[in-house]
Amino acid sequence: MTFRFRLLPLAAALMASAPAFAQKVPIDFHGYFRSGVGGSSGGGDQACFQLPGAPKKYRLGNECETYGELSLNATVMEVENGPKFNIGTMLAFSVPNHQDWEQFDPSWREVYVEAVGIGEGAFSKASLWAGKRYYDRHDVHINDFYYWSNSGPGAGIENVDVGLGKLSYALRRNAAGDRTQLLGHDLRWKDIPVNTNGTLTVGLDVRHRHSDRGIKNAGGQGLTVQHQQTKIFNDGYNKLALQYGKGALSNLDHSFPALDADKSDNSWRIVESVVWQPSTGLPLAGMATLVYEDRDIEGASGKWLSFGVRPVYFFNDRWSGAVELGHDQFKPDSGAKQNLTKLTLAAQYGTAKNFWARPVFRLFWTHAKWNSGAQAAADDNENLVGTAVSSTGVFGSKKSGSTFGVQAEVWW
Repeated sequence: MTFRFRLLPLAAALMASAPAFAQKVPIDFHGYFRSGVGGSSGGGDQACFQLPGAPKKYRLGNECETYGELSLNATVMEVENGPKFNIGTMLAFSVPNHQDWEQFDPSWREVYVEAVGIGEGAFSKASLWAGKRYYDRHDVHINDFYYWSNSGPGAGIENVDVGLGKLSYALRRNAAGDRTQLLGHDLRWKDIPVNTNGTLTVGLDVRHRHSDRGIKNAGGQGLTVQHQQTKIFNDGYNKLALQYGKGALSNLDHSFPALDADKSDNSWRIVESVVWQPSTGLPLAGMATLVYEDRDIEGASGKWLSFGVRPVYFFNDRWSGAVELGHDQFKPDSGAKQNLTKLTLAAQYGTAKNFWARPVFRLFWTHAKWNSGAQAAADDNENLVGTAVSSTGVFGSKKSGSTFGVQAEVWW
């Protein structure tokens, strides 16, 4: 308490010393969080099911933590007949959701400045930005899979109108300590019209080594081609993405490239996702996805297959029922095949007949089954010891288990 009062004079002095041209601006407060409570059929707290060889899991009734993002954005200056200057900030937090007071450090996900409308003609809607930010991310919502996300510290220019679509360039950095660093050049040609309500985006990401001599850092290249079809299935959409990565981008994770990868490491994958919305005659919404990934990475080669679907039936504007079925399979080049299938049934109370409508309350029951290959892989990974799929988890040596609980999810 004494420490807080000592800070007040300092804060007052800083405010008094603000430049004369500083002005009060309205703040845009938005964000996201999910939280709930649950248990497991094996006793104890809620457990979550994820295949060791899969980077993501199907999320309905399968999220054990409290996670949130709190964002404060503002337009701080509008120049007459010139650009508009925005700032963006975001704090993210994740706690295990075990008890009342849980002390965990938050993460600064975004801190950046953006100037929008930096010129005339092709630049009339283009923007300059610098800082740390989410960058033009693409994901599959039902398994929280950000398959194309080059986020983090950087700078760039976006949405230059070239007539046939728009061009964007970003300089990105990833580092591990002071001596290991990758610099990246992300070039995207997006919104290319190819058919009615259909657009194409082509992205090239080139990473080059910027580390001290003697430190392994191969650099890498990544290519993504994505087609998006809108206004289908009653205001739904379809996305189809084909991706290839080599070297540092052989893990196909542009936000967290593999700094110690070999030059010959490479992977490719295809991601299909579709969303449909309720119509007057059928109050049914939902999302489905299919992912196939082939990894040729030293010590981690294999093939990942994932498919899932979440239909939601709306009884009225508030009540709905959701079912989510997800299956993941990973076949390493050496070792046993891993399988995991998860099924969730949920009763939901929300705000509207729309797949994306939030807030929503959920009462759920989840059941999962996995094979001995999945359990052995979890037992052999020190980071997965004690998880639901491992033999040291809440379900012991069993290869199936159930959880139940209540969750709230909201974005605004």
